[in-house]
Amino acid sequence: MNNKWKLVLTGVTFSLALFIAPDAQASTYTVKHGDTLTKIAKAHNTTINQLRQWNKLSLDRIFIAQKLVVAPAKSAVSKTAAAKTTAVSVVEEKVETLQNAVSHTVIKGDNLTKIAKKYSISVASIKQLNNLKTDAIKVGQKLTISQQSTKDLAVEAPSAKTVEAEINFNQTADDAIEKQLKKEVAMPGKVSQQTERLYAQAIETANAVLGTPYKYGGTTTDGFDCSGFVNYIFNSVGIQMDRKSSLMYFEQDTTKVTQPVPGDLVFFKNTFIPNVSHMGIYIGNDEFIHAGSKGITVSNVKEKYWDERFVAYKRINNLK
Repeated sequence: MNNKWKLVLTGVTFSLALFIAPDAQASTYTVKHGDTLTKIAKAHNTTINQLRQWNKLSLDRIFIAQKLVVAPAKSAVSKTAAAKTTAVSVVEEKVETLQNAVSHTVIKGDNLTKIAKKYSISVASIKQLNNLKTDAIKVGQKLTISQQSTKDLAVEAPSAKTVEAEINFNQTADDAIEKQLKKEVAMPGKVSQQTERLYAQAIETANAVLGTPYKYGGTTTDGFDCSGFVNYIFNSVGIQMDRKSSLMYFEQDTTKVTQPVPGDLVFFKNTFIPNVSHMGIYIGNDEFIHAGSKGITVSNVKEKYWDERFVAYKRINNLK
């Protein structure tokens, strides 16, 4: 099953991943509540891409108490300066499969706490990766531990405080989603003829790029991520949208609808992290078109995976 990684969580980023050991001779910074890579990069006169490189981050997720390299050892400075870095203005989902994942086969005497400590990962992360509803495991069960190779595993286990923060964040995210939807006044099911025409053009344009590959941060026909795809399609037909993440579109630019019409947006949560983390364009008959791990494709909202993660149908605020 595909998993998606969402990187911005209402201004606070929490880790469901691994600790990375910093360069012993490099300058480091310990992540505090409310930090993001953007904030840390600005505070240390560097870029997000450099932070990723120095800390071996494949994603932009960080977590409380994590130590990040914010300036490399002197021997590495010249190489780093020579590398081209491009700041990504919008942080978005990273779609991956669990190929090459690190796994653990449960043996007698194992429990999630013991396994988590062995691999320097939290119990909450293991449960997320394996869709576990309880802590119960059985001998012979194969658990996915991480997508990273074992050489990147942590040298220290996360603290109880960090694990507690991760667990608490699950409920916090759901509460934030519910709060957002409750304060919105639902738009009517019908749209104006002008919006209906724009929507029809949007769906036609979206169908024309079916099969386009997934690309992290992508906003062109060379490759799309999920919000980049929606951004491209709507702007192509004259519906102006700034480039944002799914969560930002959900919270800032859209309103729930009583009955969706083809062309409205559909949002999902918990595609790996516990918050709004994926979006697509509704095309009718419970189907939506979106950027998945295999590229632009059509899926059904009633499929088990999507049905369990469905949040809401919504509409861009300035559309009537």
